[in-house]
Amino acid sequence: MATATAFENLGVGVDGMASASEVLKLAREAEALGFHSFWLSEGYHTRSAIVTATVIATATSRIRIGLGIVSPHMKHAALLAMEAASLDEVARGRVILGIGKVLNALRKHGLKEAGATKVVKEAIEVIRGFLGGGVVHYDGAIFKIPRPGSQLGLTPPTDLPIYVGATGPAMLRLAAQYADGVLFNYPCTPSFIKYAMPFLDEGLRRAGRTLDNFEIAAYLLVSVDEDEKKALDVAKRFVAERLPSRHPVMLQHAGVSEEEVGGVKESAERVGLLKAASDLDDELARKVTIAGTPDQVVQGLRQFLGSGLKLPIVWNLIGPDRRRSLSLLAREVMPKIV
Repeated sequence: MATATAFENLGVGVDGMASASEVLKLAREAEALGFHSFWLSEGYHTRSAIVTATVIATATSRIRIGLGIVSPHMKHAALLAMEAASLDEVARGRVILGIGKVLNALRKHGLKEAGATKVVKEAIEVIRGFLGGGVVHYDGAIFKIPRPGSQLGLTPPTDLPIYVGATGPAMLRLAAQYADGVLFNYPCTPSFIKYAMPFLDEGLRRAGRTLDNFEIAAYLLVSVDEDEKKALDVAKRFVAERLPSRHPVMLQHAGVSEEEVGGVKESAERVGLLKAASDLDDELARKVTIAGTPDQVVQGLRQFLGSGLKLPIVWNLIGPDRRRSLSLLAREVMPKIV
């Protein structure tokens, strides 16, 4: 693979903790500032990504809207197809549907993690069938559309890409073989992407495709401010809250030990999140975030060049002021990496 000198685009996104009014303001501003896409995850149980995306769709006209990721364990794949097509009717040609097993969803609803790859594969097949506009009948191990079948009762999208949230080898191969792209969760690192690439290459070979027509996107934890300490302090609050729930493979590639994870969890439970965050070691925070001034963020993002990543997504817009952070990213970071 030739060494890349720039990324194709830059996206931004938030989780369901942000209010609808705040997200709407951020999405409008992201569009005005020229960002490629605005992404929404669905954390259980905060705000619905589909509902929030619909609000954004009605208030924007150009920026792409990514659902990353929603769970086919929570909704039948036919319903996900219906909702994606309905959203596309509002934001024609701008919707990206990301699906995956979503560990948070499984654990909070008491569902088994085993067999998730099969669920996602069947979901892709069902969704593609409905989005193709024809009558769908499906008899899978997980999903059933009994004869005489069913079809969308609205004009189907002409081109609605499906991405898969993937971490393990089987899901990575599946993403590359059956989907249009892959979306890596946070805390993604260059080391993890390099680990994932052989599995993606294998899946692409099975499908007779190449990386040229396959998207590789990742949520990256970025905190930016003119004051390095302010940016790092905000990042620490996020790390203190989220680090214990991150995927062990991601943490391993970030160089975070089990002892460090346990220490963060114990500290948060003992003294509370704010004190645990203030006590958090700078080096640990930097392992899982890109935090600092705009120039430091540029250098952090450039570490991903050549890894295979095509679309960095600045996740949760971390910073002392989210809207100011967005402006700094657009004015002082994006022109140097895209």
